[in-house]
Amino acid sequence: SIVSHLHLAVDKATKKVLFGWFEYEEITRGYFVLLYHIIINYGIPARIKTDNRNSFSNLKNKVDTTQFGIICESLNIELITSSVATAKPNVERENKTFKNRLIAELRLKEIVDIDQANEYLNNVFIPKMNKIFSYEINYKTSKMRPNNYTEEELNLLISEKCTRIIDNASSIKYNNKYYIPIDPKSGEITPFKKKTECTFII
Repeated sequence: SIVSHLHLAVDKATKKVLFGWFEYEEITRGYFVLLYHIIINYGIPARIKTDNRNSFSNLKNKVDTTQFGIICESLNIELITSSVATAKPNVERENKTFKNRLIAELRLKEIVDIDQANEYLNNVFIPKMNKIFSYEINYKTSKMRPNNYTEEELNLLISEKCTRIIDNASSIKYNNKYYIPIDPKSGEITPFKKKTECTFII
């Protein structure tokens, strides 16, 4: 069987699961997906508490040097990391519950495709679990701030960015694949000088 990793976000005040996302690996992009959907569906959180994995902090436990930390800073979200599991009891408890119940339900529904699993997780399983085990968010007392970004703006803001150098064929290389810049309006190839530096956004 193929191993998949569940990325999960829980609101501490209400125990509400805000979003979940399966990936084949535990990667930073999975947490980008979480943050994007939290903001779209609930607003911008005041604080996020995570563990000390590389997605959130470097070896010196600095969060402002990671891509996720930089994004949180730009959104004015306080990012706190901890290596102590008891510091994140809501997520740890939900992870345990999800592993037991969710796996059983996915097997019952004969869901083995990761896209179908993500759809079932967020459209069926999480709403059902929230109805039983969580409270509704009170937006009068909640520290979630209203989201004033468009979906397109959030897509650009909450993204993986890296620098690449354009080669003599006016292309760039990423993960052993080549990409050619095009004009988004005309669809035509846009030539650049060799060694032009560009930002590659995923």
